[in-house]
Amino acid sequence: MPVGNHFIQVFRVAARGLNGQRAAIGAATENIANAGVSRTANGESYKIKRAVQRAETASESRFAKTLSRFRMNTTRTDSAHLPQPAGPSSNTPLFEAGPTTEIQETEKMRMEFDPSHPDADENGYVQYPDVNVVEEMASIVSANRLYEANLASVQAAREMIKRTIDI
Repeated sequence: MPVGNHFIQVFRVAARGLNGQRAAIGAATENIANAGVSRTANGESYKIKRAVQRAETASESRFAKTLSRFRMNTTRTDSAHLPQPAGPSSNTPLFEAGPTTEIQETEKMRMEFDPSHPDADENGYVQYPDVNVVEEMASIVSANRLYEANLASVQAAREMIKRTIDI
């Protein structure tokens, strides 16, 4: 596998992380924006959104699959120690690591007594999404820091590429 593909893999992994954190920030900000909404534009109650990131288990890990594509002879010291691609083409990407992210919706409601509200039920209670603004703000801060960490890895990889070219 050419050395350039290893650098590209760094960018792919970081891109997955960046996308996941962007989704988490977006879900949290949408929850905060809709914390006081009793009904959405389509007349339904707002569902709280969460960005759920799922890492693969060891048995389905792309990294494990990648390792299985290489065979290594360690009984003697020569060029056979270098990994040899076992797959059909060395130009295909070896793996795309990182968590997958999906947005899940949950309908968690809180009731407030407001008989004058147009969405109040027969007992005078209005349903609002049970959004904890402090929790959502903490999610935004956490996701922002993780986003910055992924961005730092991209910048470090760029710097390594620049230094490699300068050699």
